Amino acid sequence: MNQEISVPIEFFIHAQQKGYAKKLQFFLSLKLLYRSGKARLNDGELLFLELTEEIHSRRTTLNYIKFLVEKGWLQYNAKTGYYIIKSFDRIRRENNWRVRLSFPVDFDSYRNIKAITGAILYGYLHMDFWRKVRRKKSVQIKGSTYHFLSPHFNYKEAPAPLSVLGICNIFKISASTASRLKDYAKKHNLLEVRKNYGTIVPNKKAMELCLKYNDKGSNIVYHQGNYRFQLIDTILPLFLFKKRQKLKT
Repeated sequence: MNQEISVPIEFFIHAQQKGYAKKLQFFLSLKLLYRSGKARLNDGELLFLELTEEIHSRRTTLNYIKFLVEKGWLQYNAKTGYYIIKSFDRIRRENNWRVRLSFPVDFDSYRNIKAITGAILYGYLHMDFWRKVRRKKSVQIKGSTYHFLSPHFNYKEAPAPLSVLGICNIFKISASTASRLKDYAKKHNLLEVRKNYGTIVPNKKAMELCLKYNDKGSNIVYHQGNYRFQLIDTILPLFLFKKRQKLKT
């Protein structure tokens, strides 16, 4: 029996932006455990959830349930004594989340919320980069030109230059958070990240003063025995998005 579920990517993005990643993880555990879409959540079931989720307080568990009820993702039926677990597509409709991309999770991976979120953010930007290259036939970034080679070009196998600042601007998260999420995704083998370095900087202090005077952040690092400009990382997603059905108008 396949225990994998395809989670719309906007769940992860919104949870990161609004700070409820742990509560989303709890919701995903409910979706994986209760495939019928309903659960009693009695003492025995809550104890099992607390053991699997490593929750050390019943108060925390009840707060998670309260949060999900307030969001409308869980609905209690007083007549039957069951909680109804709302479907992903119904939540999408209610939030007008129309992006069809989803990320597959199972019992082995759903706890890696930070790694999955990082993979989704950079994976989406990777797809968007090559879409722009294909539309414009070429894109230039900091002196490097990226060409759309042929109709048979497979962008899924081609790394792309993806900056932390691009993630910040598109998804409205801080640079430090975007960097940490990238590291989590790399650690869990969801992203392949290559560090790139430019020319040698002959006088580090003078160059830093110049960059400061021009209101440009210093990106000079020590690499292979010399100070060099650190360029944008090139990143290749090591996973494939899935697609859910279109939302009905």
